[in-house]
Amino acid sequence: MMGYLTKFGYDERYFNDLLIQTIAEDPVLEKEDDLKTSLCELIANGGKRIRPLFLLMATELGDKISKEDRYLAAVAIELLHLSSLIHDDIIDHSSVRHNVLTLHERYNKTIALKLGNYTLNRSLELFASFPFPPLHLQLADTMKQLCLGELQQQDNLFNFNLSLEDYIKKSDQKTGTLISTSLVIGGILAHANEEKLDELKKLGSSIGIAYQIKDDILDFSGDSPRLGKPVGHDLKEGVVTLPTIFALEDELLKDDLSQIYQQCNWDTPLLDLLCQRISHGESIKKSEELCQTYINITRSIAKNFPLLQPKINHLISLIFN
Repeated sequence: MMGYLTKFGYDERYFNDLLIQTIAEDPVLEKEDDLKTSLCELIANGGKRIRPLFLLMATELGDKISKEDRYLAAVAIELLHLSSLIHDDIIDHSSVRHNVLTLHERYNKTIALKLGNYTLNRSLELFASFPFPPLHLQLADTMKQLCLGELQQQDNLFNFNLSLEDYIKKSDQKTGTLISTSLVIGGILAHANEEKLDELKKLGSSIGIAYQIKDDILDFSGDSPRLGKPVGHDLKEGVVTLPTIFALEDELLKDDLSQIYQQCNWDTPLLDLLCQRISHGESIKKSEELCQTYINITRSIAKNFPLLQPKINHLISLIFN
């Protein structure tokens, strides 16, 4: 599956070969052919490569970076992203991702957890080859924010009083953080100054929040087979997202959800009806408007990077249109 790298003029074949090579030639998996094969298949099916794209884009702010270093860092950020997906699938009880069985469904949670930890370890090993202390501090903060975002989500399961502010914070931690990190690490490799690194961080945060809002909208309004998960999956798992927050302004809907929760009856047809009400109500429109607000913020910040601005605007069009 081809991602976005080719669309933006990057060597996607080189990136994919380096990514697979990083796993396939690792002696740690030498006697684990089935697991190595499964992991390589998961990597090969890997999606749009958005985070490596952001990292490669940011490295263009400097001109003294070798191709190998740029793409090695891009591979490392993709492995970090993959690790977070494996762990999220376990925590969220997701049976499929992109219409493919998740690792814990294909094997078991223990094996999936080990593979998630393994990809994290390989990512950190690759990043360790770069002698830049700010890069490693950025990674440490990234791991903290990812964990805090997941903990916050778990703490707020079935919390029908979740505030918009808490939702935005969680979205930034779970999604914005890794995009920000991709941009910041690319900027560090390009020897960008502190002001530029701070702007790159804000850029990643704003587009990450918009990206999460879009995903949460699709959870209600998207096509189930295309999404690779049932419509309304997040709500059925107790994850209160932006469309639900806006929908809960309807006290009747809030009472119905509270009743289902008190009865612990999440397979009831009433929940499917509530999901339909949310998907056809004003909450989707309000969510789309807030998503557009963060897209506009992203476009505004991108003006600080004239070299990258056309690519960022083009990527926004691809992601959100």
